[in-house]
Amino acid sequence: MLAALLVTFLVVVFAREVTRAAHQEHSARQSENLSFTAMAATLLGQENSFDSHLATLLSSGSNLSRVAVAEQLSQLTQDLGAWRDEARLLRTPVLTPPLNLTLSAETEARAADYATIVSYVAHALQLNGPAVTNPSLSLGAAQLSLLATAATWGAARHALEYAPGAVTLAALSVASARLNVPQDVTVLASSANLSATRSIEISAVQVQPAPFPAPSHTLLLAPTTTLEVQVSVSNLREILQPVSLTMTLTSSTGAVQGANATQTLSPLSSYAFASHVFSVAPGEKGTLSLTLNGVPGSALLVHNRTYVVRISPSGLG
Repeated sequence: MLAALLVTFLVVVFAREVTRAAHQEHSARQSENLSFTAMAATLLGQENSFDSHLATLLSSGSNLSRVAVAEQLSQLTQDLGAWRDEARLLRTPVLTPPLNLTLSAETEARAADYATIVSYVAHALQLNGPAVTNPSLSLGAAQLSLLATAATWGAARHALEYAPGAVTLAALSVASARLNVPQDVTVLASSANLSATRSIEISAVQVQPAPFPAPSHTLLLAPTTTLEVQVSVSNLREILQPVSLTMTLTSSTGAVQGANATQTLSPLSSYAFASHVFSVAPGEKGTLSLTLNGVPGSALLVHNRTYVVRISPSGLG
């Protein structure tokens, strides 16, 4: 009887420990599953919002201004970079079944797919877009990949329905994957609102030696034998723009000195050309002309500047 009681006691203790361990394992798995669900729900919401945003931009972006489209493409590019970071965070701890690894891999694949599409749109409109992570991935292949990953995720997202926590995750939308992107981009590129017009202006002029106070467009200088001129220009558009600068100093004696420089400006950037030194003499008078070549005229932008140059005579006689 004692032996039987001892065996019964051991069985009860063992069963209780097994039950406790199973409960602890269940609680741990439930906590992991629910934590993953919260992170996954945020990421899936971002991906679906991105898809809707991109589809809307492709289908109705011709009604927007060029600046607005450039800003939206920039925001989409930033979103793609954030996805990759979030996808890496999902990889640990590994769930059972490993749904987190599935979502992580598919998110990285979809980020590459969307980067291909957004880059295609940006290139057609001569705007900045995301770096393509897979250069061999064509536009058509990227759209097919989005459809494929959405389908596989559609089946996998139910994997935790009967696991601790009993959760089902959202499906992935594919609105932009079903669009005729080349046709939509053609419409965008032909829109007058989005045309890539040139717009560059002279933003600043620096002269050495520093001029004395004088009337507008007059450079009154101390006696000197050199006149150093530096010109800064600004690109006011969201496109690369080549620009050519011509500087000409014409003396009252008829002597002419000139300098030319070219540069391609990044979108919405400024650039200071290297200084050019003209030879002058005390007491000399002349005209300094600064001209941006090949830029359409505009009453609101400065493409030419002309200065009267007067160099004081030397006090040495």
